[in-house]
Amino acid sequence: MNIRKKAVSLFLSLVGVVVLASNPALAHRFNVALVVPRANLETVQRRHIQEGFMLATAERDSHPGQESDGHLGGLDVYVTVIDELGRAPADAARLVTRGEFDIVVVFGPEETPNRIGRLFEDTGVALLLPGEPPFFEPDLPGVAAFSSAYEREYGSPPSPQAAQGYNAARRIDVAVRAQGGTDDRASLLRTFKETERDFTW
Repeated sequence: MNIRKKAVSLFLSLVGVVVLASNPALAHRFNVALVVPRANLETVQRRHIQEGFMLATAERDSHPGQESDGHLGGLDVYVTVIDELGRAPADAARLVTRGEFDIVVVFGPEETPNRIGRLFEDTGVALLLPGEPPFFEPDLPGVAAFSSAYEREYGSPPSPQAAQGYNAARRIDVAVRAQGGTDDRASLLRTFKETERDFTW
């Protein structure tokens, strides 16, 4: 390889490093907020949602010494829980304007996601509603595997709320893995819509 080709190759490598450093999704990480309403869910139900979600972040791509909360879609994921319904809309809106979240998952009765979802209409955040997990089909291999893994990790069988959290995380995993990041919000939202129902683990 002559000097000119080496120089061009070095330049392209440096450009790649700069692009990766300036783009969080390409830098192999993204941020998720779980909005878990205190007013509509008991403490144990909120804990189960978080446990189910976090179980999914530990299933694939984990490695020694990781600093993130886990992995989804092959990327490091950092999870923030907002569990006070009275403050959640204001807190979420404030954090979104600072660009902290790539994906926001809203749990609770239907009116809660609809109300909170309006906060994200004109932002770069992708809103995910929990959808319908296949939890009540225990004969499915994925459901049986989830139940066993949850009981092994937390010492009790999973609740429907744990399944909701797990389902949300698995849907994020599929959406992010399909595009290799979180930059394409429209693509994320399309995949979220496709996996709302009839999604199998």
